[in-house]
Amino acid sequence: MARLAFKALHLYTSPLSGCSARIRITALLKDIPLTYHEISISSSQQSSHSYLAINPNASVPSFVIELPENASSPASNITITQSPAIIDFLESHFPNPPLIPSPDMVRERARVMELASLVACDIQPPQNSRIRKKIAEEFDGNGEAWARYVYERGFGVYEKFLEETGNEKLGEVIGKGPMFSLGSKVTLADVFLVPAAQGASRVGVGLERWPLLKSVTEECLRLNAFRLGGVGQHKI
Repeated sequence: MARLAFKALHLYTSPLSGCSARIRITALLKDIPLTYHEISISSSQQSSHSYLAINPNASVPSFVIELPENASSPASNITITQSPAIIDFLESHFPNPPLIPSPDMVRERARVMELASLVACDIQPPQNSRIRKKIAEEFDGNGEAWARYVYERGFGVYEKFLEETGNEKLGEVIGKGPMFSLGSKVTLADVFLVPAAQGASRVGVGLERWPLLKSVTEECLRLNAFRLGGVGQHKI
């Protein structure tokens, strides 16, 4: 596949954003140089006119592919504003190490996408800070209690999947070497899981009830990419 020629890759990010952490971790795993631009969520910088011109959704991450200038064809940068789409670009243009099993590994590929989608669709969106704030301010509810419920339900499902993962039950091989969501190699599932686990801790949800998920998370955090790119740990 022909690779897109680019001048630089820019990531607009916030340290406490789990969705941004997915991109930071992916870039570190693949040793991809990014130019970081911090967006302050606490000061509502994501709603500024200048940032809305980049991302009308007023969210992070935003990923800008700066294209080289060409005298015959002026550069028009490419902007991607959702973490799965950004990772798709990174995976296709920087294939090593692969985070998604090859298409011929049907079972493994499907499981990785299931787990990543569980986090991306069923855990992260229902409890994000924008939703929690709306619940508290406009519906007289407890946003953090709602977030805890979402995390607890989602992690319970993730744990069930982990019990079925790999050639053996994951629980039978924990302690015999590095073990991630789909065995001995980091995949996209882990890239999505760890920021969610870190976010859960911020609303008082520990991982003790889900021993396999806890073990996978701890194994990931032994790696620099997860430690340096994770939620609340990134410094620009």
